[in-house]
Amino acid sequence: MKILSYNVYGVKETDAPIPKWETRQENIEAILNSIFEDEEIKVACFQEVNENNKAFLSNILEKYHFKIVEMFPMKTSTYNQYNMIAVKDETDLKIDFVFCLPHGKDMAYKDIEEQIIDYGMSDYRTTVFVYIVYNKISYLIGNIHTDYISIEGKIKGMLKTLAYMDQIVANHKIVIGDMNMVSHMAEVYQILKQNKNYVTISRNNNFNILDNSWHGYGTKEQVNVDFAFIEREKVDCYDYKIIKQANINKEGSDHRPIILTIKNKEE
Repeated sequence: MKILSYNVYGVKETDAPIPKWETRQENIEAILNSIFEDEEIKVACFQEVNENNKAFLSNILEKYHFKIVEMFPMKTSTYNQYNMIAVKDETDLKIDFVFCLPHGKDMAYKDIEEQIIDYGMSDYRTTVFVYIVYNKISYLIGNIHTDYISIEGKIKGMLKTLAYMDQIVANHKIVIGDMNMVSHMAEVYQILKQNKNYVTISRNNNFNILDNSWHGYGTKEQVNVDFAFIEREKVDCYDYKIIKQANINKEGSDHRPIILTIKNKEE
């Protein structure tokens, strides 16, 4: 089974060298058309979904028979955003539950009118979880977009996410998305020091130093910030891949899609 994660860059008005909005949407559609040819992709996670691109993505997902689970708006300084999860609509794939975990001090997700942004974060950040059973194997999959300003918000939001995962019984437990931090640097070190049940996966077997998930259309240094936290004891069950276009102007976003493959020993 495979999981797609893609930050689709919901900012509409941009300056050169970033391609215009219409071009980026055309590129996203072409990229997703290619990705969804792979029938093994059963879950798709998107970050930076907003009112500008929600219907656009929904139409593509419907074309490939994905069902969008419940969506939870997040208050931001610009457009309200969503961490969107879509699950392949198949008879042998069952959705058990969906849960939204706020990264701030709220114990439970609140409606957007009541959302308070904590820890100096830019936005109201969340992890959206879906629990599925596919071929009699259970998966807890979290779609995350951590804060890009507050180091405290990143660390506390991720630790809160992993603590929730520790409470759930599943054959596989994964959180994937735009981490807004680099897997080998200080924030991740602090997180893994405080919760030793997980490790990160952010490189494939044929890793190339030029294969970064965030390219920024050449505006800044490229970094690899889109990756997953997986259970330490099951690290051998996973493969990671960045989907890179040959021409940077053919990219649909300032981020590249990533695909996590889960190899089940139980099967």
